[in-house]
Amino acid sequence: MKSTPSSSHQILDRSQITKKIMRLAYQIWEDHHEEEMIHVLGVSKAGATLAKELCDALNSIRSSAKLSGVVTLNKSNPISSSISCSCSLSNLEHQPVLCVDDVSNSGKTLFYALSILQGIPVKSIRTAVLVERRHKRFPIHSDYVGLSLNTTIREHIEVECSEEEVQSVWLQ
Repeated sequence: MKSTPSSSHQILDRSQITKKIMRLAYQIWEDHHEEEMIHVLGVSKAGATLAKELCDALNSIRSSAKLSGVVTLNKSNPISSSISCSCSLSNLEHQPVLCVDDVSNSGKTLFYALSILQGIPVKSIRTAVLVERRHKRFPIHSDYVGLSLNTTIREHIEVECSEEEVQSVWLQ
């Protein structure tokens, strides 16, 4: 990330993120402990990284989560191109599905990401985000939230990821 200390502020470091992910995993497990399997979809890119980490955390509690796929869409203009999933959606039929993204701002990204499940008879759909901003313009509720922030519209949340893990979260 290229920013100066005066223009950005770290709100979560790796240690805090690890704790948030474990707390999210326990909340998800409590709601789904009777399920044989939870199918997890991550929204590309940082959401997919978070989804993998969340699956690992869930599986450390009880082997019950599968990273089933990655949803890819144009986040700034989702209707300009197709929305795709790296898995066969028929594998999700009659199964609980958890859709994971890094940040929920207006709800637009999750709204369009979930549209791929229309017409698929899933058992349930839940959403999880690391950071919730509460600037909703779409009818999306984040069921599991790592950190809820009241921010101005002009502020931006930046999530830094490696290939394997979410590294840090910054407010700019």
